[in-house]
Amino acid sequence: MHGILLDPPLDGLYRHWLSKKRGRAMPCRADIDPLELAGEIWPYTMLLDVVWSEGEPRFRYRRVGDVFWRDAGGEPTGKFIDEVLPERAGYRSYVLGIYTEMAKRRQPMYTENAFALRGRSAPMLTRRISLPLSNDGDAVNMVLAGHIFEHGKLARDVAFSLITGLKELRRVVLEDCLSPVGQLL
Repeated sequence: MHGILLDPPLDGLYRHWLSKKRGRAMPCRADIDPLELAGEIWPYTMLLDVVWSEGEPRFRYRRVGDVFWRDAGGEPTGKFIDEVLPERAGYRSYVLGIYTEMAKRRQPMYTENAFALRGRSAPMLTRRISLPLSNDGDAVNMVLAGHIFEHGKLARDVAFSLITGLKELRRVVLEDCLSPVGQLL
């Protein structure tokens, strides 16, 4: 996991999560106080409920920051990811795969992907951090996530409508260590 430099909002979110573990495998939702997070982090964050059924997780939006794409269906709060995200270019399956792996591993993850955009030579890049939360210290019942989207001068919703492909660039299970400048050791 060497050489990952987290964006400031993702770095702040990860450091906050680490500080709330207090010797446990993961913090619980009650440990995450929005007032303790820098205001510039909130637009990049979301909270997801994890609903387990027969050993498989399903993810429901609890809170969605301003940087997240919203389809024509409107506000996703209270809906499941598989009901909201488009399958375009495998996007829904990709995101569900990240959260499922994180929930089953019960460990934080960092991922990067690039979207190919119709008519554009440069891809849209996405970096995300997915942090498990647990009320009982064992089963993941929530996800605290942060996303950074780089879509250049395109509006977010326009960029998503142009997606023709998706490629994962990096998927890393995070360890409990950071250097002073946010570089994972």
